[in-house]
Amino acid sequence: MALKGAGAIALDVGGVGYAVHVPEPVQRRLAVGQEVTLITHCHIREDAFTIFGFLREEDKRVFDMLLGVSGIGPKMAMAVVSAMSVAEFGRAVLESDVEAFTKISGVGKKTAQRIVLEMKAKLGQDAELKAIMGEDADSGESGDRDDVMDALMALGCTPGEAKKAASGARRDLGAEAAAEEIVRAALRSLARV
Repeated sequence: MALKGAGAIALDVGGVGYAVHVPEPVQRRLAVGQEVTLITHCHIREDAFTIFGFLREEDKRVFDMLLGVSGIGPKMAMAVVSAMSVAEFGRAVLESDVEAFTKISGVGKKTAQRIVLEMKAKLGQDAELKAIMGEDADSGESGDRDDVMDALMALGCTPGEAKKAASGARRDLGAEAAAEEIVRAALRSLARV
């Protein structure tokens, strides 16, 4: 990564710079000079070519599904992905929590209701995303666990592998262990498999 700005980063890819809009949690996690691999979505209009990037496939899937909701463009979809984890998004949709969406800048009550209604229909058809949301919701026992799972998934683990490795490392090290220690122990256990 070459530069960080408001809501976007600049990536140097073979000497060519690309502005990539990323969710706020991703932007906070990345550092200038850090090598990063992003899953991207290119939004092409007559007057613009905009790239959106994600560290996790689950976040991109939610972003893509939001683009399918009438009246939701990439800017609003990115605001939702920035404001909510996949598990929080899934819970808000499944529990019809319109208020959770209205707390996001730019999302009014009618838009929030439309998101809940249309996403419930999509979730009914998308068992894989529903399963991912369920895994994330089950694993959210503590803030450290989310950090550990996010770190493992950023390194290429599937949500299931990350959950299993993090749980095993926590069991071995105890609940008081730092997130960094848990990630190292989880990686060691994955390397032995």
